[in-house]
Formats: sequence, C-alpha cells, structure tokens
Amino acid sequence: MSDFTVVFFGNGPVAARSLELLLSWQKVEMVVTKTKPTHHKEPAPVEIVAKNHNLPLFFASNKQQLNEVILKNKPLSKLGLVIDYGVIIDKQAIDYFKLGIVNSHFSLLPEWCGADPISYAILSGQEFSGVSLMTIDEGLDTGPLIASQKLKVSNQTNPTLTSELIKLSNDLLKKNLPKYYNGQIKLVQQDTTNKIVTYSKMLKKNNGLIDCRKPATVIEREVRAFKGWPASRLITSKLELTICSASVSSIKANEGELVVNAKQLYLGCGHDTSLQIHRLKPTGKQEMDATSFINGYARLI
Repeated sequence: MSDFTVVFFGNGPVAARSLELLLSWQKVEMVVTKTKPTHHKEPAPVEIVAKNHNLPLFFASNKQQLNEVILKNKPLSKLGLVIDYGVIIDKQAIDYFKLGIVNSHFSLLPEWCGADPISYAILSGQEFSGVSLMTIDEGLDTGPLIASQKLKVSNQTNPTLTSELIKLSNDLLKKNLPKYYNGQIKLVQQDTTNKIVTYSKMLKKNNGLIDCRKPATVIEREVRAFKGWPASRLITSKLELTICSASVSSIKANEGELVVNAKQLYLGCGHDTSLQIHRLKPTGKQEMDATSFINGYARLI
C-alpha cells in the first residue's frame, strides 16, 4: 500500500472498475463523482465502490460544484487522480493540489483526445491503442505525459478492449504514480509535431444505425465499437435487429439485403461488399446465433 493519499474523481463503469483496482494498492482520501440522473433508481457505479470501502463520497456534476466540494472539504492530499469523470476540471481545482491532478486516458495521446477514445480506436481500424498518464491542464487532454503504453487492438469489441485497457491503466498507475509523487519522473510534452492530434466525440444513439452504403469493413468495425451501446441496429422494411457479431465476407449480396447462403446469414453492403452475421438480436427478443434467426425468421428475410 502506498504511503500517500489521492483524491479520486470518476463517474462511469470504467471509473468504478478502476477505483476498485486502485484501492488494492493506493490510499484514497475521498471520492468525487457526478450526481446520478433522477430517473436512475440504482446508485452510480463509483458510488457503490466508494460506499463498499467506506470512503468519504461527494457529488459534483460541473466545475462550479467541483470547486465548491474541494474548498468546503479541504482535502489534505497533494495529488488528484481522474478517470472517466466527464466533468471539466478548471485551473482552480487543479491548482488546489500541490502536485496537480493526474489523468489516465485510454489512448496514445495526442491520438483520440476527448470523450470516447476506445470506440474511435476500433472505428479507425488502427493496430494499437493504449493508455496515457498525464497531468491535466486547462486544455482537452493536452497535458504533459508521465507515461504511456500501447496495446494491440486486434479484433476486440468495445467491452473486451475496455477491460484490457482498465487493467493496463492500473498497472501503469501502480508503477508510475508513486514515482511521480516522489519527483522521480520527468514530464514529457505531447508530440504534436510528428503525430496528428485527433479527437473523439461522445457517441449518440443514432450513431448505431447501420448505413448499408458503407463498405463491410467499416460496418464490421462499427459492430465491434458500438457493442453494448449504442449497438449496431439494422432497420429493413420487415424487421429491426441489432447485429452483435459479424465478419467481412466475399459473398455477393445487394446493398441493404439480408440473404441466406449455405445456411449462413449475410448482409449486402456498399462498394460490392458483404458482411456475414454471426449473432444478432431482433427487437424485443433475446440474442441468438444466425442459424436460430434463419430458422425463426425465414419469411422476413
């Protein structure tokens, strides 16, 4: 266990899992998360972890509330740590901590700054993603780097890649956070001269609507990137379904058409390409494999 404390800022499932791992080796003075929406009945993920570990818990959903929480409670920690928070942290909050605030960002900065780097890494078809530890400034993921490490994307879905990046983040933090705290790391400015700065936006539900004019390679990446949410949804004149697993195929099919060939299911895509659908979920039904779908929905194909 470390001999210093940090204040943890985070909100979503990634933050909750990261906090759980962090607490196995790092002392946390207090936790700050966002106030849950009124229509959510269950506690927020970070709230559950904090309460399970009897940690002081505070809520701040914007920068003004965050500054108030910090000034009112006056944490003694010299360092803050932010993961998956979704709140702008301004200079007043950063400067409160003698050593600033460290952010674990799930990309190889300056690649995919912003809200959803994991989805965009998959959508881009790039070979590697990774984790960057940086001290935050007032820019959008522009702070100097403490450490970074890459991870092969392969054919992973958003949930599986997220899980691996959470583990990698924890390993990087465990190795480098004490060194940073003790002044043993020299910060490195992000390389924006030899690398192109790219930005990831917050996904919306409509991003999941499949556009069959796109080539199969693009749609296959969307299926993996959007798995879980917003999900890749196909709407035809006869049915609506979510494609859960697919691969690029060489079978010929008309754009936007579902076809059965040798007891396998295919979707015609743009540029004379096609997608083999392995698993799917008709609206209102359970997820099933393609064979089960063909047997039950043949009249709609």
